[in-house]
Amino acid sequence: MSNSTPRSLDEARSDSKPLFIKAQAVLETHKLEITKGWLSRLISQIDDLSTLEAFPTQESIRIAVELVEGLALVLRDESALREFQPGGRYYERAAVLGSIGVGDSQELVSLAQSMLALENSIWELLVQALRKEDRDLLELVVRLRSGLHGITTASTEAYYLRSSNELDRLAHTDALTGLYNRRYMGQELDRHVEIFKRYRHPFSLLMLDLDNLKWVNDTHGHPAGDSALRHLAMLLKVNVRDVDIPCRYGGDEFVVLMPETEKEVVEVVGRRIADSLHKTKLKVDGGLIAMQVSVGYSSCPVDGRESEELLQEADASLYRAKQRRQSGAASHGNVAQQGSQHL
Repeated sequence: MSNSTPRSLDEARSDSKPLFIKAQAVLETHKLEITKGWLSRLISQIDDLSTLEAFPTQESIRIAVELVEGLALVLRDESALREFQPGGRYYERAAVLGSIGVGDSQELVSLAQSMLALENSIWELLVQALRKEDRDLLELVVRLRSGLHGITTASTEAYYLRSSNELDRLAHTDALTGLYNRRYMGQELDRHVEIFKRYRHPFSLLMLDLDNLKWVNDTHGHPAGDSALRHLAMLLKVNVRDVDIPCRYGGDEFVVLMPETEKEVVEVVGRRIADSLHKTKLKVDGGLIAMQVSVGYSSCPVDGRESEELLQEADASLYRAKQRRQSGAASHGNVAQQGSQHL
């Protein structure tokens, strides 16, 4: 417990009020009864197995008794409120109640309801023990507290969901391009494979490799290479449908999963992206450079019915495209060299 400090005269006078003394006696005398009332309220709310599994453990019951003892102490000594603040004994004990469970939003609501049930058990006993005029005031406080508790629970749940969704987005997003990352693509590819096996819905993969990224990095620096990657990512977003799933699969490699799409359609999309990339020059160091991309394809079920098979075929298709590009460049160079020799 925190070190005690001299109490002020106002604190001493407030703690000696008859209402405080009576409430303190009720809490100290009936702490076990309050805990039982808490459990009874929780039991009355159980209507499914998941709620039953979230039922308070022996540890949480012991903590509830301790917290009631702490509240009684606060009524006797206001300085004990420090123990309900971060770092205090009762604050730390109450935190244990929030650490039980898996931590989803539904469980957050259940926890809030559980805390309200504990609070209402305390109010119920206090109302019964007080005089009529004090009882009316306390009932007013209880009613307002229930409404405020609902407001707090709703806003807390909304914040939790927003934070959870943002964390989930960050876990599945490539920081540089804003596309999905390799992990997310793997999950979606496996899911679409299972969808095909069950419902026979075809899909295709479009794989792209930025051919001259290394040259850009070596010649103009990595910031220029990052700009090239973001530029290709932007072209992917523009040229695919909302239902398609574009991702950055590796350093200079991109994959787009296209549901309900045949291979011929994917090839058209790939050529369109390659043409757009070549036509839209990248501005670097005050000049313009043309970027090139090689494209590979695979389709389920034509090229395979498992994730690994489809990725291997898309990669092999991309490699063949690179080979054709290099062979074409070599042939063009030979023709130009022979032409110069005849001049």
